[in-house]
Amino acid sequence: MTKVDLTPAFLIHRRAFKDTSLLLDFFTRDYGRIRLVGRGARGSKTNIQTFQRLNISFSGKGDLKTLTNWEVNDTPRTIKNDALIFSMYVNELISRLLHEHDPHPELFELYWQFVRSIVEIDSDKHQWLLRLFENELLNELGYGVEFLSDINDNEINPNGYYEYLDQTGFRVSNTGKISGKMIFQLFTANVDDMPNTEQLKVCRDLNRSRLNPLLGDKPLKSRSLFFTRS
Repeated sequence: MTKVDLTPAFLIHRRAFKDTSLLLDFFTRDYGRIRLVGRGARGSKTNIQTFQRLNISFSGKGDLKTLTNWEVNDTPRTIKNDALIFSMYVNELISRLLHEHDPHPELFELYWQFVRSIVEIDSDKHQWLLRLFENELLNELGYGVEFLSDINDNEINPNGYYEYLDQTGFRVSNTGKISGKMIFQLFTANVDDMPNTEQLKVCRDLNRSRLNPLLGDKPLKSRSLFFTRS
């Protein structure tokens, strides 16, 4: 019998389960991604919200345990418009890429920073914030990239251009679209130091090429909502 009391968590997905219950996917700080049954939760007037830091309690035997208690440990937060779509996309990445019961406490803190920041910063920085989170997620999963030197161990030139070789790194290229400056910006991860519009799209494509092999053939539902516009 497992019993956990008030562990930090975010709800990342929910769906109906049997007549009155919900299947609830949480990203927890100490237990990684877990799935719990919220018994009777479909009729509750106090529905658990996504993008709110919670403390949850659960117990049970076997793989599918039961949510027994929860409380909000966060300030009220409303995410809407493109910020909501981007946040849904991040939740879907976590659902698809993190293994169950595999803790990532640093990523948990980065996720909390993401959901706070996306309602605080200017909307024109939302895409850049998203690219920075994607990169941190890849680092956490063990698919980080060397940003300070190219595949020949030469320092990245901020005035140069590069191409990305899958699971290898950056290579100088006369026809490359990835600027050395953008590589440094991705490395320093300063949301206020954002690439220009062209390089932001290049960064989108770079991150997509790094994520796609991990995601497989099944398309992301949230990606279809905004990648055609970004």
